Amino acid sequence: MADIRVAIVGVGNVGATFIQGVQHYSNPKNSIGLWHKEVAGFRPSNVKIVAAYDVNPVKVGRPLAEIATTSTKKYSEVSSKLSINSGLMLDTYQGDGDLQPITTAPVDFTKSLEDSGANVVLNLISSGMDKSSAEYAKATLKAGASLVNATPAKLANSPLAAKFAQKKLVLAGDDLLSQFGGTAFHKGMIDFMVERGIHVSKSYQLDVGGSDETRRTMDERIKMLKRGIKTSSIGMEAPYEFESVAGTTEYTDFLGDSRNSYYWMSSEGFLGSKIIMDLTLRTSDGANAGNVLLDVVRAVMAKNPVAKKVPVINAYGFKNPAKKAKVRSAYSDFVDMFV
Repeated sequence: MADIRVAIVGVGNVGATFIQGVQHYSNPKNSIGLWHKEVAGFRPSNVKIVAAYDVNPVKVGRPLAEIATTSTKKYSEVSSKLSINSGLMLDTYQGDGDLQPITTAPVDFTKSLEDSGANVVLNLISSGMDKSSAEYAKATLKAGASLVNATPAKLANSPLAAKFAQKKLVLAGDDLLSQFGGTAFHKGMIDFMVERGIHVSKSYQLDVGGSDETRRTMDERIKMLKRGIKTSSIGMEAPYEFESVAGTTEYTDFLGDSRNSYYWMSSEGFLGSKIIMDLTLRTSDGANAGNVLLDVVRAVMAKNPVAKKVPVINAYGFKNPAKKAKVRSAYSDFVDMFV
């Protein structure tokens, strides 16, 4: 089985955790926490990180092995001879202090991708950088690689998706659905209540995190965009309309990569009896994304025709796919096709 050559765009907490996870689970002795050992015939050991890009001057030019274990919690050692290359920036840079981004031109990024031999690019840059995400997608297409868009930018929901398909490449996205994060858990609880005959009337979700991604979500435009995506994704789990608000986010710096999600759900049972749930979920953003990214990367390289596999991948791994599906059916379809 040929290796999957992956380029990471945005070496933040999610990218760094993914890099650690790929190396950790490439050792078959390490299996605790790995969701699917094999997807589309590929094991974690078939995934190779061949390039990494960022615009943060603190990271560009530094060894990937160092940044991957210092920019987030260290779960595992990373051995890599790669250095982080400069990426693209077409949006307003919101870094620390007066530091200026270190960037490259799209043509040079494309050339770097081609030289790396990457066949899958992971777009893990911060939310709200839509122009940069679109430029990364165009450059990736020119380089002849598939793209996984973990950001809310509308790429898989744009005409670009058809251009990728014409070249028998995959454009997957948009907005990653973590394995057991706030939205996935919320969808699962609504689905379970409906299945058990409970009538959901209201639900609410508040997320509090300390990552740079959460900080950027404080921008009102980004906050409302993500709220709309999450609320729509959750609402479809019931065969009727109910009041729901999800995607309300607050930033608390000392939480770091940790995220606290708070839920309140009101529903009715037999004879209209009230059933109220008031729950707290504490998770790690980076680790919560790792299994889904690892599954999606492997599914992207499956031999199935692009037109058949893309809708299944998107419904399984993302909050805002072009064709939405309920959480249970999306998972079943993914397993049937790839696992």
